[in-house]
Amino acid sequence: MKHAVLSMDVEDWYHLEYFRGKGCDREYSMLDGLDRYLDELSRRGLPSSFFVLGELAQKLKPRLRSLADSGHDVASHGWGHRRPMETSPDDFQQELLRCRAELESILGRPCLGFRAPCFSLDRSRLDRVRRSGFKYDSSRICFSEHPLYGDLDLSGYRQASDGIYHDEDFYEFEVSTQAVGKKQIPVSGGGYLRIFPWALTKALLRRYLAAHSLYVLYLHPFETSERANPVYPQGTPGLTRLRFAAGRAGVREKLNRLIDYLKEQGYEFTTFDRLRTLHMNSQSEQNV
Repeated sequence: MKHAVLSMDVEDWYHLEYFRGKGCDREYSMLDGLDRYLDELSRRGLPSSFFVLGELAQKLKPRLRSLADSGHDVASHGWGHRRPMETSPDDFQQELLRCRAELESILGRPCLGFRAPCFSLDRSRLDRVRRSGFKYDSSRICFSEHPLYGDLDLSGYRQASDGIYHDEDFYEFEVSTQAVGKKQIPVSGGGYLRIFPWALTKALLRRYLAAHSLYVLYLHPFETSERANPVYPQGTPGLTRLRFAAGRAGVREKLNRLIDYLKEQGYEFTTFDRLRTLHMNSQSEQNV
């Protein structure tokens, strides 16, 4: 069985690493992109996993409850979008517990998943995620060229299937990348879906899907927002402005093309939590 997991990191535009500490107007929100994304999911009857910042949870309280009640997977993205590898393991764990408690108080059910801001996670911090009561993580991405991403060592984990690793009942889901020569290129959404022409994205996807049974997509609300670009902080470089704005207008069309292509290739859409349960049940049957 081939599976696709659509996911969104629920953060606002000013949480992006290249705007952090720059005096952004935090009153200007682009979280309407969450609703636009949900419109597409609802129209197609598709599930998704959502990784939510704790500091936004109260603001989004009714929507988060609606997401969970509708069968979507609501998980943690940390508290305030600090990269875990910039904090001490103890401070990181305190943020983990704070966000998890906040989400569980809103949802009235366990919060089981985590994804690190900027995929910034190493093995010692992954162990803290597990010890904090989470049951899965989706922070592993094999793209060492990116200066913000972590290098997640999974020594001791077993590969359950393509892109899925586990140690007992804790699971790690890898974000999709495709080898091009000696390098890995993300084919998993975000800025890559925005900036790459669809023809290039489809070519990379064709190669990836021919060899893999798990595909993971991630997006952010600002990428699907219908609001105008924000007033950038004073001194924002031109390259940063271009990086933020490039391709935003075409994201929803590309998302629909991507979903159609995954369906054509026989992928079944699910959430990380459902996929974890599926593999746990399969392991139990094999052990009988």
